[in-house]
Amino acid sequence: MNRRQFIKWSGAGLAAAGGVALFHSLAQLKEVARDNFYNHVQGLEQEYGELLYLASLAPSGHNTQPWTVKCITCHHWIIGTDAARWLPVVDPENREAMISIGAFLENLAVAARAKGYEIEFQVKAQSSKDKEIVDVQLYRVGQTNPFDIEKIQLRRTVRNNFLTNELSSEDIRLLTEESKEPFFYFSRRGKEGKYLAQGTVLANKIQTDRDSTQEELAKWIRWSNEESKKYQNGLTAETMEIEGIPRWFVKNFYSRQSALAKHFREATIQKIQEQVATGSGWLLLTSKDSSISELINVGRKLQRIWLAARDKKIAIHPMTQMIEEVAMRDELSSALGIAEEIQLLLRVGYIHDYPSPVSMRMPLQSFVI
Repeated sequence: MNRRQFIKWSGAGLAAAGGVALFHSLAQLKEVARDNFYNHVQGLEQEYGELLYLASLAPSGHNTQPWTVKCITCHHWIIGTDAARWLPVVDPENREAMISIGAFLENLAVAARAKGYEIEFQVKAQSSKDKEIVDVQLYRVGQTNPFDIEKIQLRRTVRNNFLTNELSSEDIRLLTEESKEPFFYFSRRGKEGKYLAQGTVLANKIQTDRDSTQEELAKWIRWSNEESKKYQNGLTAETMEIEGIPRWFVKNFYSRQSALAKHFREATIQKIQEQVATGSGWLLLTSKDSSISELINVGRKLQRIWLAARDKKIAIHPMTQMIEEVAMRDELSSALGIAEEIQLLLRVGYIHDYPSPVSMRMPLQSFVI
């Protein structure tokens, strides 16, 4: 189903729903607000709760928010992961989950410095599927770092409305911090960029054709506002950037089974094709191996990039499907002439207006144990 057919179908559904009540409900269509839950855990001081809430604004696959926090003392925590929020089909080795833990840690470190603390952490896990991943201790140092923590609060994934002009050399250096660590940027117009665009479409086709992948995705889509408020995680119509009449339609008439339907799979591929045709290019993050420490470091680098991007109106859209598909991942490094292991593939580009964050966040009591 193409966009025109979808809008026509949505309009037919709206007409069938009928009358004044329909248009009243359209006029009242609102996004589910992201709430602050940082002061809702008994026995946890508000300042520490706020730090953990800010850390939880990190990105994760399907917005599963896989982290847990075990409080040893008010300033000594064990950061872990909850198997109920893993993605065993697209992330069977928890590679992406460990990257998300790294982004969580980076948010925590940045927010802590802004409030006069430093963190020290040590990787505890021997396996990416251990429940306890990182031991973290917080120390007050007194002097604050003049970082605007609103950048953490405003970070979001952007999928649509990318412009097509190239990133400037200055902005590429900004995103990569002029780091000696391995980053690779490929213009959308170059040979490598076209290869990545074509590969991303193909990898998405493979995944949308696979029932197990679609079933896992369907599990994490919260079509209705009621589901969003109940779970406070997963993907919503807002995070998928479905707007206007189609958003009203899917919120009222879609269910988990909708993501398994042929028209949904076809619409997904059409949207991917539209997305990879825009933007500036592709930013790749690599590591020397896939050890837990290396993956956590990749997650920290990812979050630093994201926190720097908004001021420059640079949008970031992780598109990791080529890495998730083993056969494609194995040839990716050689095709691009990259010796290191590729861990993240980000579509990047300028946008006119940076939208507000809309991804839900679980309350602290859901992940602080």
